[in-house]
Formats: sequence, structure tokens, C-alpha cells
Amino acid sequence: MRTHKTAACLAAIMVALLAGCSDDGDTSKAEDDGMVTVEFKVTGDSPASVYVPGINSSLYTDTKKSSGDADLDLENVKTPWSKKFKVKPGRSLSLQAGSAEPKKEIGCQIFVNGELKDEETRKNKPGSTLTAGCSSATPG
Repeated sequence: MRTHKTAACLAAIMVALLAGCSDDGDTSKAEDDGMVTVEFKVTGDSPASVYVPGINSSLYTDTKKSSGDADLDLENVKTPWSKKFKVKPGRSLSLQAGSAEPKKEIGCQIFVNGELKDEETRKNKPGSTLTAGCSSATPG
């Protein structure tokens, strides 16, 4: 009888310890340090250019970059593409995606703390560059 009580007590302690160490997904490290998790996504069926103004600046993140490196400006990115950042609260977000040779479509999405905040998908018009733009803000 005593062995069963000891085993039950140990099991309860282990459950409590494991629950205290588990990550249930409700909070992230970004939220713990006052930062917000932002994910930018670009979808499509051809290589794209991706532009996120200011995202690498100290106004948005805690990292110090030299001037000129503040914008994320990429060419010939394979789609689908995504990138996550830890961003300060109260910041405006913008994402532009374009393709000079789209087959059917291009799209963009902005997620803040895992929640979709804006999206746009543009269908191909023959003979034109295809662009999509998204914008949002971090809670502040």
C-alpha cells in the first residue's frame, strides 16, 4: 500500500514538472521579452522579388545593423518563401512581392503572433509584371 502511494506521489510530481517545462504554444519567447513574432510569406509559381522596408533596423528589432541594411530586399526568391522576425510592439509592417515572369499568380501574407493580419493574391495579366502587397502593424 505504501509503495502505491509513493509511486502515485512520484507520478504526480513528474506530471507537474513536465507541465511546467512544456511549451503549449500559447506564449512565445518573443512575447516574453516584449517582442512580437511576425512572419512574412510569399506564394506563387515563379521566382519573386521580396521587399520589406525597415525590418532590419533598430526601430523594428533589437539588432544593430549598419545603415543601408535596414530593408530586406531579395531577388529571385524561390516561392513559396517565408521569414520570421521578432519585432517591437507598435510598428507598421509592409511586404511587397513581385514577379516579372509569373505563370499564374503571386501572393503575400503577414502573420502577427501566428494570426493572419493581411493577405493579397494577384492573378496574372498577360505581358505585365505581377505584384502583391500586404500591410499590418504589431500590437502596441
